[in-house]
Amino acid sequence: MSPEVEAPLRRWLFDGRLRHYQADALERVDASGSGPLHIVAPPGSGKTLLGLLLAMRRGTRTLVLAPTITIRDQWAAEARRLAPEAGAVSTTSDAPGELTALTYQSLSVLDGENPLAALAHERWLRELEADGRSTDAASAWLDALHSGNHRAYAAGIARRSRTLRRRIAQEDPDALSRALHPNARALIERLVDHGVDTVVLDECHHLLDHWALVVAALVARLRDAGGSPLVVGLTATLPSPDDGNAYDNYTSLLGEVDYEVPIPAVVREGNLAPYREYVRFVEPTTDELAFLSGAATGLAMLIRSTFAHGDGAAHLIGMLQPPAEGKVGADADGDAETPGPALAPPPPASSSRAAPNDADIRLARAFADDFAGAEAAAAMLATVHPDHPLVARLPTAARRKPTTEESLRLLGRFALDRVLPDPDARDRWDRIRSALADFGFSLTDRGLRRTRDPIDTMLASSLSKDRAVCDILRLEHDRMGTRLRALVVSDFSEHGNRHGGLVSRAGALRTFDILATDAATADLRGALVTGSTTRIATRHVGSLADAWAAALGAEVATAAVAENPAVTEISAPGVGAAGFVRAAATLLSRGQLDVAVGTRGLFGEGWDCPAVNTLIDLSSVATAPATQQLRGRALRLDPDWPEKVAHIWTVTALLPPSSPIDATPDLSRLRRKQARLWGVHRDDPRRIVRGLAGALTAEQRRLLAPGSLPSADELDSLTVVEPRELSRASWQIGTDYLDRESTETVIVRRAADPTFRTRSRADAALGAGTATAGIVAAAALALMVADGVGAVGVAGVAAGAVALVGAVAAGAPVARAWWRSRRAHAEAPELYRRIARTVVAALQRAGRIGDGATPEVIVERPTDAGGFQHLELRLTHATLAEQHVFAGAMSELLGPIRTPRFLLQVDAGGRSPLVRWLLKRARGGGGARGGSGGEGRSQSLAVPASFGMAGPRLRSFAEDWQRTVGPCTLHFVDSPEALALLAEARRGGVVAGDLAVIERWD
Repeated sequence: MSPEVEAPLRRWLFDGRLRHYQADALERVDASGSGPLHIVAPPGSGKTLLGLLLAMRRGTRTLVLAPTITIRDQWAAEARRLAPEAGAVSTTSDAPGELTALTYQSLSVLDGENPLAALAHERWLRELEADGRSTDAASAWLDALHSGNHRAYAAGIARRSRTLRRRIAQEDPDALSRALHPNARALIERLVDHGVDTVVLDECHHLLDHWALVVAALVARLRDAGGSPLVVGLTATLPSPDDGNAYDNYTSLLGEVDYEVPIPAVVREGNLAPYREYVRFVEPTTDELAFLSGAATGLAMLIRSTFAHGDGAAHLIGMLQPPAEGKVGADADGDAETPGPALAPPPPASSSRAAPNDADIRLARAFADDFAGAEAAAAMLATVHPDHPLVARLPTAARRKPTTEESLRLLGRFALDRVLPDPDARDRWDRIRSALADFGFSLTDRGLRRTRDPIDTMLASSLSKDRAVCDILRLEHDRMGTRLRALVVSDFSEHGNRHGGLVSRAGALRTFDILATDAATADLRGALVTGSTTRIATRHVGSLADAWAAALGAEVATAAVAENPAVTEISAPGVGAAGFVRAAATLLSRGQLDVAVGTRGLFGEGWDCPAVNTLIDLSSVATAPATQQLRGRALRLDPDWPEKVAHIWTVTALLPPSSPIDATPDLSRLRRKQARLWGVHRDDPRRIVRGLAGALTAEQRRLLAPGSLPSADELDSLTVVEPRELSRASWQIGTDYLDRESTETVIVRRAADPTFRTRSRADAALGAGTATAGIVAAAALALMVADGVGAVGVAGVAAGAVALVGAVAAGAPVARAWWRSRRAHAEAPELYRRIARTVVAALQRAGRIGDGATPEVIVERPTDAGGFQHLELRLTHATLAEQHVFAGAMSELLGPIRTPRFLLQVDAGGRSPLVRWLLKRARGGGGARGGSGGEGRSQSLAVPASFGMAGPRLRSFAEDWQRTVGPCTLHFVDSPEALALLAEARRGGVVAGDLAVIERWD
């Protein structure tokens, strides 16, 4: 064949101008090989053109698969602009072209409900044969199982199907094709015969289940026919690893990401609209709270009656005081290298720290074995038995009220451990099961499983969210006037919440009903578009009915909605939901509609309306694909408003501080949504960051920290909606950028506070007192010498002089230590810089980061009016992966102590016996060791696991710390004393300030 036949797409021509990141992607990825190409780029960034240019570079016949007809047609239209003749592009499976654009559905005609059932049956037969059965005997046994115990047979098929789904790309091509319908197999054969050699998968995050099976079958068949097809995956966002087997299907086809276009780069180049993320907080309505309070009251009574006495109280103590047997902290495989002795010997029994307490040792073992369970039991014990002696030994963070989920899981564990084994406790078992079911847990003899959570359902669909929509729209309309184009997206058209006796309906229909009747939005022209109905406000029928008819190109009929006369339904014979969705985009673009309300299924992906400048997210799906696809609806450039800035609102429901239930499922959902989103930092518009810092201020994030109970009004009062032109300026559109991601650890602290929480102001006084003690001792000796000259003569003077020199020598290191401590308090950045250097050195010895990596500590902002200091701990001359490792190590070292294998005691070691004696005397002879407020608690840090287990490396880390930071002792948490120290360390704090890991783009 001629080159034009073998590589027809090389005749195609692009004579436009590439965007910076498109050119960069074409330069950095290789389209000539046979390995998959995996490219992530946001909506509106030009993925279609990029995919076509990659196909043209390879030149071979190409198949494009898209999730919808609309997206398929967009590919075909773009391809025809590049092809030498329009006939080179096909959208029909019967007559493939040089480039053929189809939907995934055209290939995914499956044969039966479980397309892998036949393959799973064959695998089971092979397993039986491998176990010694003949083929006939294995087949007969399976047939007998199928007819005699269909449930067991179905379970076996399901298990093997799951295994097959994890490895579908490696299956035999013939076996894969047998799972497809004959029509799908025939289409695949046509594509193979046509010579398809490039397969472009648009919105490839959809390849999570049977579509992945179909594509894998196609690619396997192309390879089986002798080809080496190139698979190009294009998506706006990656699916979540939480999708389990489906995620494995995805990665088996496309592998790791080869190139990612970050949204900030597209905005900076002016190809997407700049935007700001905002959060509106609400609280459930009175009726919703009354329902939850009633359920909570019953739960609280059951919990208190269970754990207040008897076997329930014994169960809590048993969880926190397990038998002191075995070696805790030893390596499970027995092959880890354990460290040598500590840098300084452990303090003797007569020292300031008491000998190990058996209760502390058992407590540490409980946390080491099951941290979450022990923390929950500790919180429950502190609540129902606050005077129990063990409570005083609990970590500070655990001496609190248990969360609702902790209480439920404790209740389930108690029922399994104490109630189920008792044949006479059947009624109690049933009562606990019923209570757990009311809160979304299923209790069986296999354990506790999360089911449909009524608290989550209540908060996700609260009526107060619909009212918040009206408030947001009013605020935006007051600022934008007739330029407002808003999209409100919900999960469903309508769904009911009838759990526990509460009857209510939620969804897009209810949202629109509120919107159409609320006085705040009475003058806004809105429309509801779902798969089953389109509605407008009755007061707008006169102005909107004709506009809908024009946009649809069809006559429309209107009918009043019986249950709400303020709303009117519009219909057009022969026009389906897709037609109304397209018409909604037209009306918004023309300015004949201000607000569209719809479902995520219709508006979440593929819908294109550049005029939308305000998005209100009511959805409860928090996966990265759904979240980013939804936001893409508001980021398109608007030709009618070149200075467009989008506002994206997430409405989040919180229980009020007075609620007896401690649960934050909607807040957790907000965190998951924001985790992968880039935005302008709320407090520092110079920075582009990923995560909550792009949506909430530092004060809001502080109020939402675990243990805090802010009200929705308190949080909303801190939200300042800035002018859109200011938001646009923050993005610095058109300026140069590095297109570089970085990870850093940020500490926000009061400048007057010590570095570590247990080094309080009392500790500063202690240091001064210690130095003074040395000086006073020297002076006392001098006076003693002077007084004794006449009596003891020269010998006495000589002895006194020697004593004086010794006292001064003893006092000098104490004074120097005190001076270093005061300087560190005054210069926290320098102390953190020294800590960062010791961490980097340890990571380099462990081979986790390169030799050239260098830590930096930057005071990003001067101390503000509130006395706060912002410190950024960065790693330069390092890859992004190395920065993640460094940030993780700093967070582990300076964060709350959980279950470390090693502890670094930073208030002990490196002192002479005389200095320790002076320190003890300065402390009043008591047991305080760097304590906070006189509590007498040791200060220890968790040694990061990324340092490894090798003893020499860990001792080197401790030596570095002692040389550059301060006195320390390294402890391997496997001895009774170390376990006691671990329990003691958990009772204290760590860093004096808020610590967070921030991902940044420059």
